[in-house]
Amino acid sequence: MDHEPHHKPPASPPLDRRFAAPQWQHWPFNLIYQLFQLNQQWWHQTATRMPGATAHQKQLVNFAANQVLDVFSPANFALTNPEVLAETVKTGGINLLQGAKNQWNDTLRLVTGKPRPGLENFRPGKEVAIAPGQVVFRNHLIELIQCAPQTDTVFAEPILIVPSWIMKYYILDLSPGNSLVRYLVEQGHTVFIVSWKNPDAADRDLGMDDYLIAGVMAALDTVNAVVPNQRVQALGYCLGGTLLAIAAAFMAREHDKRLASLTLLASETDFTEPGELSLFIDKTQLDLVDSAMDRKGYLDGKQMAAAFALLNSRELVWTRRVHDYLLGRSQPVSDLAAWNLEPGRHPHAVSPAQRLFASALPEQ
Repeated sequence: MDHEPHHKPPASPPLDRRFAAPQWQHWPFNLIYQLFQLNQQWWHQTATRMPGATAHQKQLVNFAANQVLDVFSPANFALTNPEVLAETVKTGGINLLQGAKNQWNDTLRLVTGKPRPGLENFRPGKEVAIAPGQVVFRNHLIELIQCAPQTDTVFAEPILIVPSWIMKYYILDLSPGNSLVRYLVEQGHTVFIVSWKNPDAADRDLGMDDYLIAGVMAALDTVNAVVPNQRVQALGYCLGGTLLAIAAAFMAREHDKRLASLTLLASETDFTEPGELSLFIDKTQLDLVDSAMDRKGYLDGKQMAAAFALLNSRELVWTRRVHDYLLGRSQPVSDLAAWNLEPGRHPHAVSPAQRLFASALPEQ
């Protein structure tokens, strides 16, 4: 019996979250978003196959093309977004009026510098950072907080947590439902966590040696004084993990065996392949960042936040714009958002290796 030949259908672009709603599968919107994704694929293939271009140049062109394409995504416009059209019909256009109100309020807050409504509901020590603890050490750079175990039996070896100095320490202690610190003390661990000073212009000369000696090593000395004769379980988060890895290497050279273990969360120790972040760290751009830091004494966390928003503009800019301004939905401030709205700073004297990781170019 003859069989009809089986033809494999052409590969279609992967579905991203912007087009995940069922409404996008109906004509003509399925055609609109699929053509858009095919256009994305074409630009990606073109950018990554440019003859004679270096890998950095290809990455730069691909990044720029994606930024432009994300601006013109059909999800960003009311007439080509079936979710927005359905919401407009359902509410009689109230969503667009509410969205205009949301945009006006955001603009006023941006101009006046007022905080986002709802931030007052996330006060450190009240609604966030509520794991029971006390400051046991303080110097010009850190406060060390000790959180006592909440069990009858206690692990002998304490835990030292070193978070990033560009983030408030309680990223690991936001609320009872998502607090690593609370979980650890409820399991019987004694936890020490570093809270870094947010540097200002007077701290422009703080460098990596200060963060190492007055930060990690001073904290470790205090832990050893409070819990003597015990090795320490060390945990580093983000740049805190990078610094902790440096401290561990320093201790190994000095034959200092006080660390029982080293755990790194979202930390980078090899900066040779930083991914898309390399687009912001060629020599010209670093010179611009260094000049701005020299004038101000530090790199403002808001500038770094702008760079990270650019790296993830699809989610942090355009998806939020659709949600707030086209669908007209007010998004309440979460504990994580409240923590993220006030990023920390980098002092000017921090070594180039660390500026590579967190540099931003707001002037561009």
